[in-house]
Amino acid sequence: MKKTKLMLAITAASICCLPSVAAKPKFPFIDSAPYDTVMDGRKVTLFTIQKGKVAAQIINYGGFVVGLYSPDKNGEYANLVNHYDNIHQYLRYNMGMIGPALGRYANRIANGKFTLDGHEYNITKNSGQHTLHGGSKGFDHTVWTVVKAKKSKLVLSCVLPDGLDGFPGTLTTTLTYSITKDGGLQISYEATTDKATVVNLSNHTYFNLDGTGNGDIMDHELMINAGFITETDRSNIPTGDYDLVDGSPYDFQKPVRIGDRQYSPAPPQPGQAGARTGLGGGFGGFGGQVPEGMVRSFDNNFCLVHSEQDKVEKVATLYSPKSGRFMEVWNNHPGLQVFTGARTAIALESQMFPDSPNHDNFPSTVLRPGEKYRHTVIYKLSVK
Repeated sequence: MKKTKLMLAITAASICCLPSVAAKPKFPFIDSAPYDTVMDGRKVTLFTIQKGKVAAQIINYGGFVVGLYSPDKNGEYANLVNHYDNIHQYLRYNMGMIGPALGRYANRIANGKFTLDGHEYNITKNSGQHTLHGGSKGFDHTVWTVVKAKKSKLVLSCVLPDGLDGFPGTLTTTLTYSITKDGGLQISYEATTDKATVVNLSNHTYFNLDGTGNGDIMDHELMINAGFITETDRSNIPTGDYDLVDGSPYDFQKPVRIGDRQYSPAPPQPGQAGARTGLGGGFGGFGGQVPEGMVRSFDNNFCLVHSEQDKVEKVATLYSPKSGRFMEVWNNHPGLQVFTGARTAIALESQMFPDSPNHDNFPSTVLRPGEKYRHTVIYKLSVK
């Protein structure tokens, strides 16, 4: 009897001493089937990359980020980015609330023209009298070639021909999505040209750290390491001057609740005047008088502070007290376009300054033959 009890004790002790096995992440991945198609003889596919507790899903049409997943403070997973449900909706997309690659010139160019080396170029106007995100057929309407697809990395490439949308130069671009060891979605661009051109490459993903569809981002806390924004006119075109953010609704030099700076009345209910339906949903304000010291929404380029030019550094943070998710934004570019027009999510677009080709005092976006354009942004996820 004593021998039996001894054996049981040894067995129990052995079980207690076994090394614990970490539970595998339960990512709520999107089914790839609704995104699969063939365009111009080229296959479009939804790819999944993963490392540790973070994963992302990307389609090679437009380079859209369809999913980004990480745990909250309770270990629960959710998709943190706005997305469409199938490839047909992406094909109908027109600057909607989703996450494409942007190029060859992200953001705005005034009046659809610029002068380079003494020659005036007239480019496609697709936003009133202005050009937005590269014209009518940029990165976001291109089937990218899949160079490499690994567990934690996806490498895509594309070639925009000389003269497309009026831009000079054949632009050859490599776009790499990867999950970093410390839990970040890294997006890196490299580009070359055969003729002098202007280049500003970015990504237009919208984040909600509580999970897409789980309320708005008014309680999220935002920090941006920027003392100035580029001043704009009523059509959001830079004037060439800078506005100091100190004491203004644009001051996020310390973490601030977005709803303390952005006017957020209750949206109209279905059937009420001003209610909106469909995929476009929710851009701009919901009406009413904006209180002093607040804005209706943010759509501004923040001029980031870097210790060294082209150095990848932390430039912004986003935190949700509700989920406990914390995101750091690291980049090597001077600008961060912040857009909160729909309130349900926020875009933090790493970029050069908008309309730089028309402002000599802005950082140059000119790329010449023999040079290589490089841009890296990392959206690093954790909990606190």
